[in-house]
Amino acid sequence: MIRTRLYSLSALSLCLMAANSGAAEYRIMTLEGATAGQYSFAKDISGDGQVAYTLEDAFNPKIDLSLLDLENNQALLDLLEDPDAVKDGDISATDLQRLFDYLRSNNNISNPFFQKIGRYRSYISAGSELEEEVAFDVVDTELGYLSRSVDTQTQKMNQHGDRVGIASAPFKKIEHVNEDGDEQTMVYREFGRRGFANIDGIFVPLASAATELGGYSEANGISDNRIVAGRSALEPGANVTAAVEACADEETRGDRPEEVCISGLIDSYIGGIVESFKTRATLWELDAQGSVLDTHTFGLLFEPAGDDTRSYTSAALDVNDNAVAVGYSSHRYRGNENQIVTFAAVFKDEQVSGFIDDQEYFASVATAVNNQNIVTGQASKYVNGYARTKFFVYDIDEQTLVFPDDFFPGSSSVGRSINNHGLVVGDGEVDSVIGNTVRRRHAFIYDHNEASFQDLNNLVSCDTPYTLVQANGINDNGEIAATATINRPQLDITGQPVLDDAGNQVMEDAVVAVKLVPIPGGTAEDCSAEEPKTERKAGTLHWAWLTILTLFGLFRDRKGR
Repeated sequence: MIRTRLYSLSALSLCLMAANSGAAEYRIMTLEGATAGQYSFAKDISGDGQVAYTLEDAFNPKIDLSLLDLENNQALLDLLEDPDAVKDGDISATDLQRLFDYLRSNNNISNPFFQKIGRYRSYISAGSELEEEVAFDVVDTELGYLSRSVDTQTQKMNQHGDRVGIASAPFKKIEHVNEDGDEQTMVYREFGRRGFANIDGIFVPLASAATELGGYSEANGISDNRIVAGRSALEPGANVTAAVEACADEETRGDRPEEVCISGLIDSYIGGIVESFKTRATLWELDAQGSVLDTHTFGLLFEPAGDDTRSYTSAALDVNDNAVAVGYSSHRYRGNENQIVTFAAVFKDEQVSGFIDDQEYFASVATAVNNQNIVTGQASKYVNGYARTKFFVYDIDEQTLVFPDDFFPGSSSVGRSINNHGLVVGDGEVDSVIGNTVRRRHAFIYDHNEASFQDLNNLVSCDTPYTLVQANGINDNGEIAATATINRPQLDITGQPVLDDAGNQVMEDAVVAVKLVPIPGGTAEDCSAEEPKTERKAGTLHWAWLTILTLFGLFRDRKGR
């Protein structure tokens, strides 16, 4: 059984929230290392203000020249500005970009002859201190540094700074002599996605019961008493089993090692994980030393027939100190067994229950729960003929569901986090243009006790260069981990400003993780007398990214690159 242990709120937290509720002004703080890559995205915040964020495309990627044929690959040599310097390891910014683009263009994980460079790294920022969540990455002994082939994303933190996340396995090298007698160096990895926890510096892998293709697991949330919420694979589908058996057979796998064959399958199946494995919501109970004391899996919102071989899934995205978890589950839409959708679910006392009416809403997810069993998330319905999401607040004990007024009736909004004082943060659309185009988003804060909804951009200084587009996490001190856009100099692959032909810096709109800290006694500024604040309109690609991030994080169920 999952044991529960409740923590009381500190008097300091209560006093701070009392002093800064309502229209308290927030100060935006930059995060150490958050501009050390092309973009960064906030994930969550601990009780003492540590912020977890994900960095996309870190500057100065390491190129493994041993995996490049710089003697015979003329097409590659023709791409380079100074091939001889590259051979000597003296790589200019121009050639570093060209090599990086070359590897990315050939970065299909099923191709075992190219170096794999991970796109996402996770960091924990605590003031001037910065800690990288290395997760499963290892040092390449030949190169003397981390392989940097791992994608890592910290998902959530608890009040004590313990955190959980998802990461891929590092790519390793293997030597192979092919049928023609040629020696080849190939790369492979042992799994695609695995959950992990970091308990006071102790790294804890959270493997799944199914081990085929390395298995599959996620760690999405963690309570203050170290209960981890996620999803794990219980058993493989018949297609996976057959493919693994084919890789074990020398005659069917082709002229490649079994490890490389399996690695290729991971790429093929990880994107369709729901169809490839039986995956279910999972809770892991950990002790202070990081040992797994208990693992419990839940079912679905419905019971499939015994002869129903279709794949269904459920997942826990957050959990509180009462061992009450929330997330989503496959669901028969309006009882139709041939129309399966995803609906918000509560996982409690061995039971899976729903609370969103499928007569009005066609999809939903519960993203966070506090220790008072108050839940937030979002549900989707049609508004004036267009699919829109609306954030909700649900009281599990009272069984009351509220959809608060947000930016405007046709705005799609998402509740991402809720603290123990009933403050919900999230984001919603602020453009009212009609249609299914990507619309700009703003971060918000909602006080459930006061039924008060506010745009966080109205609670910061009028002269801030940032536009807050997502509020990703909030702690009991009212501090917020957020994602913002800012107009800044465009930076090259080494982190240096890009200049135009006239020598002027090229500007761009970028996405960056920030921290919001309430100012004691502060009040919202009246910006009506100021110059109109320029909206930071990030490019279409990154507004689309922010839409994708709304529910499932950076790489949930995405294929590796």
